[in-house]
This record gives sequence, C-alpha cells and structure tokens, in this order.
Amino acid sequence: MRRGRLGRYFTLFVILVITFIYSSGIVFAEDMADTSKEIEQLKETSRILLQRVQELEKKMQEYQKAQQKTIEVKKDTELLKAELKDIKKLRDALGHLEISGGVTSVVQGTGNNGNNPPKYDDSTDAEFTMDLNLATHFGKYGNFYVHLEGGDGEGLYPDVQSFNNPNYDAWLTTNRNNQPDVTISEAFYEFNFLNDKFTLDAGKMDISVLFDENEYAGDETTQFLSNMFVKSMGLTIPEPDNFYCPAFMVKVDPIDLLEFRVIGASVQNDNWQDVFDHGFLAWQVNLRPKFWGRQGNYRFYGWCDKRRHLKNSDLAIANGRPNPRYDDRLAGKDQMGWGISFDQEILDGVSAFARYSQTDDDLARWNGDENRWEMIPFNKLWNVGLQLSGSLWQRENDVIGIGYGQTLLTDDYREVTPHTSNENDFEAYYKLVLHERFALTGDFQWIRNGQGNSQTNDIYIWGLRAQVDF
Repeated sequence: MRRGRLGRYFTLFVILVITFIYSSGIVFAEDMADTSKEIEQLKETSRILLQRVQELEKKMQEYQKAQQKTIEVKKDTELLKAELKDIKKLRDALGHLEISGGVTSVVQGTGNNGNNPPKYDDSTDAEFTMDLNLATHFGKYGNFYVHLEGGDGEGLYPDVQSFNNPNYDAWLTTNRNNQPDVTISEAFYEFNFLNDKFTLDAGKMDISVLFDENEYAGDETTQFLSNMFVKSMGLTIPEPDNFYCPAFMVKVDPIDLLEFRVIGASVQNDNWQDVFDHGFLAWQVNLRPKFWGRQGNYRFYGWCDKRRHLKNSDLAIANGRPNPRYDDRLAGKDQMGWGISFDQEILDGVSAFARYSQTDDDLARWNGDENRWEMIPFNKLWNVGLQLSGSLWQRENDVIGIGYGQTLLTDDYREVTPHTSNENDFEAYYKLVLHERFALTGDFQWIRNGQGNSQTNDIYIWGLRAQVDF
C-alpha cells in the first residue's frame, strides 16, 4: 500500500515539475520576444536620435557660417562707412565740382583724289582729340566752367582740295618739343538772373558754339564730321585768328517760345591785347515752336567782323605797296553777314535740318602765310539734311544722318578764275551705339568741284569715328 502511495506521489511530483518547466519556458519565450521588440525599438530610437543629432550639427554649422557672414558684413559696413566719410571729405574739399569729358578718334581715307591739282594723292590719316570739362557752382553767385582740350593729328584737310574740312574734329595741340599737349580752351564765368531768364557769360570762350547751333547738324563728335554740316564758322563766318578768345554773351530767355543772344569777342591775333579793337559781334534770335507736339528751333542770326578787310577792287594797289597789311587808307572795311539755322522733328524718329548763311561778296582778307591780300572766293553756303532715329529699326540709340550742301562762289572770283563751279558736298553716317558711353560711327563723304574748280576729280572719303565719354 505504501509503495502504491509513493508511486502516486512520485508521479504527481514529476507531473508538477514538468508543468513548471513548461510554464517557465512559455514565460521565458514571451520575455525573450518582448526583449527583442524593445531592442528593435531602441535601435529605431537611436537611429532617429542620431539623425536628429546630425541635423542639429548641420544647423549649427549653418548658424556658425551665418554668424561669420554677419561679422564680415559688419566689417564691410564699417569699411564702407569709413570710405563714405573719406568721399564726403573729398567732396567737401572740392566743393561742387563736376567733371565730364570724352575722347574722339577718327580714321579717314580718300579715293579718286590722285592727280587733283596741284599735287594731291590718295591718303589715309588718323587723329584724336580729348575734352575735359570742369564746372563748379556758387549757388546764387553763378557758375565757373573750364574746358581742357588736346589732340594730335591734322586729319585729311591738308590732303584734300576743298573749302570744307572733312574732319572738323581734328585739332593739333603741341608744346615746344612738338609733343601732344593739353591747352585751356575755355575758362569763363556764368551768372544767371531772374530765375535763369537772363544769363551773362564772360571769359575765354569758343564763340563758334554760341550761335548758329543746330540740333541735328552741330556736333562733329557725334553727328556729321565735315564742317559744312557742323556750322558756318570757318566758311561764310570767318574763324578767329586764335580760335578760343576773350568773349562775352548776354542771353535773354523770357518765354519758352523765344530766346535772344548778343555775343562779342576779340578775334584778331594777340587777341588778349587791345581787346576792344577789331572785334567780332553777333546776335541771334531763336524761335522754339512746337508743331503738333513736335519741337523745332528756328534761329536767325547776323554778325559783324571788324577785322581789317579790303575791297576786291583795291587788291592790286594794296599788294603792290611795301607794307600792304598796314595800309589803313584801303584796309578798313568790316565784314557783315547773316544766316539761318533750322531744325524740326517731322515724324517719330524722323527730323530735318537746314542752314543758310551769306556775307559780303566783294571783300579780300589778309593771308599771313603769303604776306598778301587775297580775294575771298565764296560768300554763300546752304545745306539740308535728315536725321533718322534707330527706334525705326529697333535700335533705339543708333542714328543715321544724311546731308547735302553747296558753297557758292562770288561773282568777282568767277571773273578772275578759270574753270569755276560751286563746290558740292554730300555726307552720310551711321552711328552705332554699343554702350551709353561708347559709339562707333561709319562715315562717307563725296566732294565735287573741290575749292570751286570744275576740273578737279570727285573725291570720295571713307571714315570711322570712335567716341568714348566719361
């Protein structure tokens, strides 16, 4: 009986042990599964934290770079403030000084000029000029202007038989060593009264720009090159002996429609001596109407050159005397003349101009190179032309100019000179604006009956002009 009981107890014990082991295994397996999940969660959490740390490190680097840029910007700002202070000091030291200028260079060549009398030949010449303009303003006390100018090269004028200069820009300025130099062309004071309705200019001035202006035919650096289409100065209007001279201008500008000018200058040799002797006087009225909203200028002017002139009928007598220049009994006549200069916008991008001037037809002038009096060969000039704006072909700043004109001989000159005919001049140009401060201009000119000689060959001139402004 006891064995039987022991056997049952032992069996029960074994069953209990097996049951405990099985239960423990299930619990352990479950615990292991939970542990694996926790490990995976920890791994995911670590990955997220690592990614976040990397993002924070990147933002920290970006923040450090931004701080560095901020420091650099602050340094640049301080430097800029210091430079602005220096500029202000310089501006205060210079007052209200304004500076502008430009450089013009021209290359021109002739065709068909060979065998023209006396011994002309085809040639290619170059020249350049420099302009520097200084201005300072004194508020209600007016303004002061200085124009510095220099150049090298005479251009084609000595090589072409023509009354007109095919390159009016050329101007040779040299020093005692025959090197290009800079000269003070103008230095004058300007005073304005009555809200700029009345202006007085006085000093050393270029009188050629004070009257006979033209909106479309008046600037050899940007428009036509030949002086036929720049101004009458040097043709019917005699140039001063020294081109830039003591002068004054009074300008009255009462209303938008009207302007009136009076100009006086000392234009003879040594023109700073005896400035009131043998001077030059001019007047001009400019009417400025608008037709259908399009601006026009209609200038009427006259002049009196009080340098000594001689009547053609006295030429032989004067030149036959020992000192022909100083024969006051004969050489005492003034030269008088008048002219008009019109410019008018016609259509959008299309404008026209016209110029006419005339002077006495029976006068002789002194030729210092040959030490004799010589007959003035012409007494009238006219020209007409058009300017086309590049806006017509989508080149807003480009310009085309076309002009034609004649220099008309006097009756006295025709009577004593064989084979005479009026000189004809044609010019066309295209200005290509590459930059607001840089332009290239292609130019063509045609001259017929050069210097009034009907037997001269027609002359063709090709040119290229470069203009740089600053």
